[in-house]
This record gives sequence, C-alpha cells and structure tokens, in this order.
Amino acid sequence: MEECVGLIMQEMKERGLYNEHTLAYQSRVGPVEWLKPYTDETIVQLGQKGVKSLLAVPISFVSEHIETLEEIDMEYKNLALESGIENWGRVPALGCEPVFISDLADAVIEALPHVQALAESNAVAGQVDKDYVKSFLAIIFGSVMAFWLLLGPKLIRACKNYLSFNAQ
Repeated sequence: MEECVGLIMQEMKERGLYNEHTLAYQSRVGPVEWLKPYTDETIVQLGQKGVKSLLAVPISFVSEHIETLEEIDMEYKNLALESGIENWGRVPALGCEPVFISDLADAVIEALPHVQALAESNAVAGQVDKDYVKSFLAIIFGSVMAFWLLLGPKLIRACKNYLSFNAQ
C-alpha cells in the first residue's frame, strides 16, 4: 500500500501538484485488530487539526461496491462533516474504464502461461484432487492470491495510465 501511495504522490509531484496525504485503512469488523491507522479515527483527527477539504482515494478498490458507495460516500462523508471538514470528495474506482480494462487484460494474458504450467506440473505429479469442493475453494483462493501477487505492479501501472488518460 505504502509503495502505491508513494508512486501516486510522485506522479502528482511530476505534474506540479503538491498535496498532503494520509494513508488509513478501513473495513475493520468487530474487536479484531486491523491495519492502522483506522480511517474513521484519521478523519476525526484531520478535522481536529483544522483540515477543511478531504479527498478519499480508495486505492485498494478497482470497482464500486458497498465499501465505496456506502461506507466511504455516506458514512465517512458524514463523519468528516461532523468533524469540521467542509469539503468531501472521493476518487471513483477504475471500474470499466477502457484503459484500465486493457491493462488488466494484458496482465491476465501475461499470467496465463504461469497458471497453465502450474496446473500441468500438478497433474504430472499426480496431485489431482478428487474432492471437487475442496479443489474449487483452492482454485478460488489461489486465484485471488495470484491476482494480488501477480497484478499488484500492473494495477499500479493501470492507475498511472488512467490518471494520465484523464489528465489529457
């Protein structure tokens, strides 16, 4: 996360824009410890410091969903206003922007040979599992992990391309 924020801020400086920023984490549920600083606590602290304008940039989300539409757009906006922040905004998720989809498709195409090679090596080694539910869950979990591990740098590039495209 820190690297992604650093790259975004570097790109903004290269374009002549200098903004203060704060990295905070949302989505904690229940009493379990989560990544800090928490977004809700950070918003209150920024309001106490006299910040009057705040733009949320949900860099972990590539599509609109409950956490962007309800938690950020409604709950955090209300908290910001209650905390003295007068101007609230959010950068939209990349969603189905053509440049982002093209970069994501390129990343998938680049990753396909690696996935195929792994599947073939497992089959040769006799590691084919007959428990289809277990296999399905393993594939889903593995796909999510592979997505983040393989596409992390690609997503950063896609974000940069998206920002470049919209700045023109």
